[in-house]
Amino acid sequence: MPKEKTYWADTEFYGLLGFPVRKSLSPAMHNANFESLGMNAVYTPYDATEASIGRIMPALEALRFKGLNVTMPLKQKVIEYLGELDETASLCNAVNTVYWKNGQLCGANTDGTGFVTGLREQGKYEPAGKKCVIFGSGGAARGVAFALASAGVESISLWKRDSGNKKLEELASDLNAYKSNICPVLSTEEADIPKILQENELVINSTPLGMEPNTNATPFDTDLLGPGHMVCDLVYVPHDTLLLRQARARGAKILYGYWMTIWQGAEAFRKWTGREPNVEVMTKALLGHLAIKS
Repeated sequence: MPKEKTYWADTEFYGLLGFPVRKSLSPAMHNANFESLGMNAVYTPYDATEASIGRIMPALEALRFKGLNVTMPLKQKVIEYLGELDETASLCNAVNTVYWKNGQLCGANTDGTGFVTGLREQGKYEPAGKKCVIFGSGGAARGVAFALASAGVESISLWKRDSGNKKLEELASDLNAYKSNICPVLSTEEADIPKILQENELVINSTPLGMEPNTNATPFDTDLLGPGHMVCDLVYVPHDTLLLRQARARGAKILYGYWMTIWQGAEAFRKWTGREPNVEVMTKALLGHLAIKS
């Protein structure tokens, strides 16, 4: 029988705020890491909304919270309660990690850093000097785009199906303000996709297409993919999406979405504690919940 864990008055608390968060795999990943490092700490998901976050944030210090992750729909709303943002969070105007620094709550965005680390470590792919296209323009796309710009990609093209959504134009404008002319193409036209995929070797899906329950959907015609592409899907449930299966069948290199989840969590832990996480344990815990053999 496994030993039951006991929490004491000096237990440190960490958590995830957003809605819905009940199916998040972050608790399994972080709690396994805490245990492996002998920390008296626990990570728990909390359903929170824009209406309730104003009551939650002022109570964090009194309740011994040492750090948080934040997900939709609170990645922008939480900024109101923070004293400082790191560069990526400022550029993205979105926070996924809250931590203490010099007695004040600060915000970071570790999504993009996590993606680039996974791309290099597990994908064995160096993005510097490459041309890439991102499908989608939400919070995850912003984090990944700015991290790739910082990592030295040559260009970032953007495509989104919804022409009435201004997020695409805003992201392109912000990217070009960060690095001149780094975003040469933004499109909502399906007819542009063949040319875009021909011109860009790094292909990233940041849309929910492929995620349960839309597991039979892809953001574009995968017949356009080939051995020259590196295809990355930010969706990780299911981990082997239709997009990745079809890309692999056409000879493309692929990167599973769970690597971004693992590495952004590792970077969040560094922000919270100043310590190095046990990434091997975090990986094993997350893959175990996804029923993947490492």
